[in-house]
Amino acid sequence: MGLKYRFLAIDVDGTLMNSRNELPPAHREALHRAHQAGMTVCLCTGRMLAEARSVLDEIGLDSDVGVFVFGAIVSELSTGRTLHRTTIPHHLADRLVAHFQSLDSPVLVLYDSAEAGVDYRFIPGKRNRQYFERWLEISPSRSDRVREWRPSPFDPVRIGIIEDPAHIAETFASVQQAFSPDELKYNSIFAPNYGLHVVECFAPTVNKWHGIMQVAGPMGIDGSQVVAIGDDVNDLEMIRHAGLGVAMGNAIAPVKAVARWHVPSNDEGGLAVAIDRVLNNSNG
Repeated sequence: MGLKYRFLAIDVDGTLMNSRNELPPAHREALHRAHQAGMTVCLCTGRMLAEARSVLDEIGLDSDVGVFVFGAIVSELSTGRTLHRTTIPHHLADRLVAHFQSLDSPVLVLYDSAEAGVDYRFIPGKRNRQYFERWLEISPSRSDRVREWRPSPFDPVRIGIIEDPAHIAETFASVQQAFSPDELKYNSIFAPNYGLHVVECFAPTVNKWHGIMQVAGPMGIDGSQVVAIGDDVNDLEMIRHAGLGVAMGNAIAPVKAVARWHVPSNDEGGLAVAIDRVLNNSNG
């Protein structure tokens, strides 16, 4: 008899990685057990490929495809080739950059580097400048500093700012007021690999589940055969729609509310617990 669940969608920060941004050996070993059992293991992360490459190398699996930038990009891991891309139309990008600039914030505009040859365009501003300089110093991305926003031949996949935690709510509310959900998808999230809070915006159809189905669909894998494991706001859609949605013990309340299973936290080997439970209940 075959596997009940054939596709394992794993969030990275807060799920695969522990609170110290380390990959626990128990999590790595569990991913290998799932792979050996015949499951497709797919990282589904808000990180871009360059930011996730060190994690992929540490896992050491012969995986083919990953879902990156919250589902806006699906990449072939061996070559970095983009298999699917969802961008923000230029007229919305113009409005969004102008909105963030009206707050006097620097702006980070992310492109698909496989298409544009660069990851980010960094547009200067005065607010929270120290956070952006810190990010630019430690990020593995290729960034162009520009004096002002100008049209580009390529549409961006994400536009965002780094925000002081004390002002996250008001900044997020300003985006909600200026743009409808039909125009943009927006998240307010903590990026533990950088220790920074961000407000990030995407095309309205973008989410991790959208990216997962770009991978699973062509493989003949139905959504009911997907296990999705995560912890934060950008995992909501994949946990809600997967055949089996799993919330980590450290997950936010909305994620726990839509998950069918709850497991221990990322510091307590929760991912390994989830995978072994799936494998023990997956046949038949």
